[in-house]
Amino acid sequence: MAHIAFFTPASSGHINPTLGVAAELLRRGHRVTYATTDDYAERVAEVSTRIVRYEEKHAGDFRSFKFTGRSLIDAMSASLAETAGLYPELRDAFAGDRPDLVVHDNGAWWGRLLAEHWGTPSVQVCPMLVSNDSWSISDRYTRFSAFSPRLWTFFVRLSKTLRDLGSSIPPKDLLSGAGKDSLVFIPRAFQYSGDTFDDSYHFVGPCLHPRRFLGTWQRPADLEGPLVLVTLGTIYNQRPEFFRTCAEACGGLGGRVVIAVGDGVDPAGLGALPPDVEVHRYVAQLDVLAHADLFITHAGMGSTMEALHHGVPMLAVPQMAEEQANADRIAELGIGRTLDPAGLTVDTLREAVRDLLADDTVLRRARALRDETRAAGGAPAAADRIEARLRDGAAV
Repeated sequence: MAHIAFFTPASSGHINPTLGVAAELLRRGHRVTYATTDDYAERVAEVSTRIVRYEEKHAGDFRSFKFTGRSLIDAMSASLAETAGLYPELRDAFAGDRPDLVVHDNGAWWGRLLAEHWGTPSVQVCPMLVSNDSWSISDRYTRFSAFSPRLWTFFVRLSKTLRDLGSSIPPKDLLSGAGKDSLVFIPRAFQYSGDTFDDSYHFVGPCLHPRRFLGTWQRPADLEGPLVLVTLGTIYNQRPEFFRTCAEACGGLGGRVVIAVGDGVDPAGLGALPPDVEVHRYVAQLDVLAHADLFITHAGMGSTMEALHHGVPMLAVPQMAEEQANADRIAELGIGRTLDPAGLTVDTLREAVRDLLADDTVLRRARALRDETRAAGGAPAAADRIEARLRDGAAV
């Protein structure tokens, strides 16, 4: 069987969506090598034959990244520095063991460049909304000047790096992912202007895999009322006042509230909470969503797709522009609603929660999109596409 290498940025939002694909390829008998950092080695070990460990060369301050034009340039500059640093290290780490195919995140430029260097076929994976001439996140959600001196300085540096590495990939194609066979980890129905994307985009939906490092969660046997899950993900979660508001607003509804605060908040610092509220740093989110009636979420794409897979209505409280785009799509499709995090109070949140729990129309739409999401194929469909690229054999 084939040797398949995975390259993604060292971030939960990029690694978690690939775990199901890697696990499926491993199950089919392929040899999977995953390049990642120590922080993610434990979860990657469950789905790979070998781990190539590295240290980030230019770890970005993701909590300060708000998807503005300026921060986009900062992020691209950090990715370029990461690419320049990781490329020779990872090239040498695979010396004598070149993969037969490369799977790389659209933000892991080093993966695409290594595939080109090895003459190896590759597949791009996209864990978020994708762009084309009909729709782009920059059209509405960012302010970006094509005449920015910082942008042109970045393009000069990018062009020089590509020349130094002997790459023939045009800078614009590397940034956009153009010319690639792409697996998109969302259903086509969730993508803005989804019907305008050609057949090089394969909307396979979420490729879920149980994250065993999180442990398990079981629904209380005596729970009769609504189960509400609350989380702000792994980056923009330094909001103790938000979690206290959720606890007070959702407590006393006759059910259970599960709050995961992440590493940005000390659970003990939230003080006394209603007895029907449980707080964790991390929780087995898929286990909770399998039983949840409502998900109060930042609308990160990973969490959004996990809720879609389970048909759980969402109350979206986005923390940055990319999440706002996801939240707007949630509302547009009628599978949830959005709330502005600024000025959120216990009373306004409690009212929104009660209204959404009572809205049968939203629940029906969420369940209909659940069925469409699952029909997209998930990890088996993604693995089928990767095996098709192996049979094609052409490097891109």
